[in-house]
Amino acid sequence: MAAEFALHADWPAPAGVRTAITLRTMAGLSKPPFDAFNLGGRCGDDPAVVEANRAALVAALGLPAQPMWLRQVHGNVVADADALARDAEPEADAAVTHAHGTVLAVLTADCLPVLLCAGDGSAIGVAHAGWRGLAAGVIEAAVAKLGVAPASVLAWLGPAIGPASYEVGDEVRAAFLAHDAGAAAAFEETRPGHWLCDLYALARRRLASAGVRQVFGGNFDTFSDARFYSFRRDRETGRFASLIWIEPATVRADADEIGPNAAADGLQPVFARLLGDAFHRLPPRVRALHAATGVRRYRGSAEVRRGAGWLSRLCGWATRLPGAADTTPIDVEIDASAHEETWTRRFGTQRMRSHLRPHGTLLRERLGLATFEFALSAADGVLRWEPRRVRALGLPLPARWFRGVRAAESQRDGRYRFEVEAALPWLGELVRYEGWLEAVDE
Repeated sequence: MAAEFALHADWPAPAGVRTAITLRTMAGLSKPPFDAFNLGGRCGDDPAVVEANRAALVAALGLPAQPMWLRQVHGNVVADADALARDAEPEADAAVTHAHGTVLAVLTADCLPVLLCAGDGSAIGVAHAGWRGLAAGVIEAAVAKLGVAPASVLAWLGPAIGPASYEVGDEVRAAFLAHDAGAAAAFEETRPGHWLCDLYALARRRLASAGVRQVFGGNFDTFSDARFYSFRRDRETGRFASLIWIEPATVRADADEIGPNAAADGLQPVFARLLGDAFHRLPPRVRALHAATGVRRYRGSAEVRRGAGWLSRLCGWATRLPGAADTTPIDVEIDASAHEETWTRRFGTQRMRSHLRPHGTLLRERLGLATFEFALSAADGVLRWEPRRVRALGLPLPARWFRGVRAAESQRDGRYRFEVEAALPWLGELVRYEGWLEAVDE
């Protein structure tokens, strides 16, 4: 089974609020039937393996701290993480925090994980909502514990057993109807005394009754989706985690307003700030290259192809593009602060230097006599750069000229990989270079 990367909540959370949902198929040490990335410590797996998986989780996702794990009991108690030690494991089925850098988590394998955040990013919460906890009001309790106006709260319903897969008895339906007669709409009779139960619909009703109107997610089925652990499907199985945290350095100002003390003030590195939650979807090698400040050095190999013609050569000279070569060594030095990065690339003996900094939501790169502004995106393990605006000698150029300019970063065979291509409509290909890099040990 191929290893995969964690998922992230698809919701319009405010800047600085981060999420991750682990998959059983992530690279871990657990053996069958818990293979491979079990994070549950009370489901029968080797405790030492679970601890190793939890340590790997922190490293793989770049978490600011070890998650605060809960001793879940299918109740409605909400832990206040701000009043507990970081290594506490309280008996509770929900948790909240107002602190930056505190990672909240719940473990599930069919039960419903619910992520919560205040609209201004000042508070976050998480709830473990199996049918018992849901009927007991764990969601309402977590919303109340956030301490903000419910109308400002965003909720995301994570991976749980779907309504087509979850058959329950009369006692489950009765538990919900005793509180809300309208909950009958979430049940469909299959045979006498048995019902298909829609946990997502029940959770939406509970959120609405608590005053929460901004609800997202709720389109999973852990029973039929092999990426997730499912107790109903496998019985003896592991647990996956749903996590939420507020980044220690949440940035809200436009990059052009960042002063010279940005790095000392603890702002996020440039790429992490521009990509937001998508940054954590990148593979480890790509994320590591962009995650730190200071001077870092990389070494590798590249293949360079150049366009022909004098005008193509002139454009290449103006932007300091490397010369053609079947194989050439490449050295890269990245000098990064929280507000700007300088990349010095050496293809053999030829040097190409560029300066990068945020400009609103775009990445501005000054390369020789040209200045590009790129939109960054992260999907399917690839970081892509797409040009949006271009200037030469300070004069704006039509964006349509540069639709053939693109760059991509990825990870393959354990290495950081890059691909850059530049072509113009009337000139054809200017340059294409691709290759790999590895960090140089200092």
